[in-house]
Amino acid sequence: MKYYQFFRNGGSLIFEAEDDIIVAEDEFENDEYAEVYGSLYTDKINELKQVINSQNTIENEYKVFALEAGLGKSREVLRIIDESLDDWNNKQSYLVVKRFKTDIERSEKYLQRHNCSLQINALGITNENWSKEWQFKLDKLKNIRVLIISHQRYINLCLDDEVRQAFMENRNVLIIDEKVNFPIYTFSKNTYDEVRSLLHTSIQPEYDKVCQKLLKELQKQEVEKNMNKVVRCEPKIHPATLKNFQRDMELNIENEKDMKIRNTLLHFMAGLDQWYSTKCVYNGGNISTYNRKHKLWGLKNNIILDASAGIDGIYNLDKFKLIGQERIVDHSNSIFTIINFNSSKSHLRQNQSKFYPEICEKIKANHKSDDKTLIICHKDNHKSILDSLYKSEIYKIGVGDEYNGENFAINWFGNLIGKNEYSNFTQCWIIGTPNIPYDQYLVQYMMYRQSDLGRKSIDIERGRFKNNDFKAVQIGYIASEIYQSIKRIQRNKMPQGRFYIVNGDKQIVSMVLSQIKGTDIVKTIEMGFQQEKKGGEEKR
Repeated sequence: MKYYQFFRNGGSLIFEAEDDIIVAEDEFENDEYAEVYGSLYTDKINELKQVINSQNTIENEYKVFALEAGLGKSREVLRIIDESLDDWNNKQSYLVVKRFKTDIERSEKYLQRHNCSLQINALGITNENWSKEWQFKLDKLKNIRVLIISHQRYINLCLDDEVRQAFMENRNVLIIDEKVNFPIYTFSKNTYDEVRSLLHTSIQPEYDKVCQKLLKELQKQEVEKNMNKVVRCEPKIHPATLKNFQRDMELNIENEKDMKIRNTLLHFMAGLDQWYSTKCVYNGGNISTYNRKHKLWGLKNNIILDASAGIDGIYNLDKFKLIGQERIVDHSNSIFTIINFNSSKSHLRQNQSKFYPEICEKIKANHKSDDKTLIICHKDNHKSILDSLYKSEIYKIGVGDEYNGENFAINWFGNLIGKNEYSNFTQCWIIGTPNIPYDQYLVQYMMYRQSDLGRKSIDIERGRFKNNDFKAVQIGYIASEIYQSIKRIQRNKMPQGRFYIVNGDKQIVSMVLSQIKGTDIVKTIEMGFQQEKKGGEEKR
């Protein structure tokens, strides 16, 4: 894969790709999307530029730019910022929030020509330079025109008013690249057992005491046969009991050398404070909640880049304004096949002995010699797919992050955003429905709305919330994950891929296809065996 660097030389834009340099006289010259789609594309990029440079903003409003995946929103944002730094009349200062450390480093490199020995105008904050230098220079941050930080640092700043203010001072444009996923704190019997096993025996009695009310809540819900229901709950504990345990644990965590264990204990302690102080949701042996301080915080002009915003129910809330949703890239040369089968985890587990051999035979039969095939599934199921592919005599397969140019690759939901190594693949198979536990949809709703559930119904019918607001969050999440997965391949101006979606939910399939222009060739096929069902329709 070539790494492209963009920088200006006088009035022209230079694209540098390894050994070759092309000088473009204007911003869209030699842009393949502009060449094919003309004003459909350039108008969208100019709209993005206007949104970033806008002076007409509304306090606490977040403009969500939903230009489709693969069109280079992130690259164009950097180009727009680069231009503004060249413009003496443009006094904007930016806080850019990126998902990964590599994105931060690339963004800083893109803008580094604006730095000199006397003035830093673009700085990427990473764990390394923060701990060694910049945490001791908070007063200097306000003089830097562009700060680039990670999603995790943005989340951490929710909890530190003083440091957050240092990042906000003298800054007026916030650009968040992809939706921020704030932590959800879940307590279960498995959580209890895991954390207890990590503690010294001397502190285990205190641990048992502090977890007693949570364990009793789990027992109560099980006795009342609420395992498959969604229930509001508010466990309570005597403040002194919690405070004493927190004090003892501080010393234990401080002395812990293993970073993995240390992080597990820190996450548990962060959750412990919330389970006993914030309204919780129970479902399936889980008690879940969030930290009320974890919320979006912004500047004068706030922008979120999210290709799936048009179907993500979170963005239906009042604080968001969606723009740039129209689709541009023509997929009419691609073929979409819907395999009508309930692909929830539980249903796949019920049918695994027949499903995986048959679906892997279909994958093999449809794979031509010049194809590259990406298979996307639940992480828990990837070994079953791998074993069936081996039995089908397909042996060279890149798995997860261990991909080294193989013609077959398996990856899973939650591990795909930001990954571009599959961009030239010709086939994509979605084998699974990316459901999450019911309680987590409701916690997401509470986090982004910054309120509890009120008196709204949290009943479930045929695997979906009855309440329309909660249902929108649920199906929007699922459809967004599938859409983002599909867009990992054929990231070019005229896609010619073959896409196979194993899903029996017509509403979800319709939402996904609504985000892809030119889905003219869609066919539906069935699996060749009789499905086993348990208790009627199973959606989870």
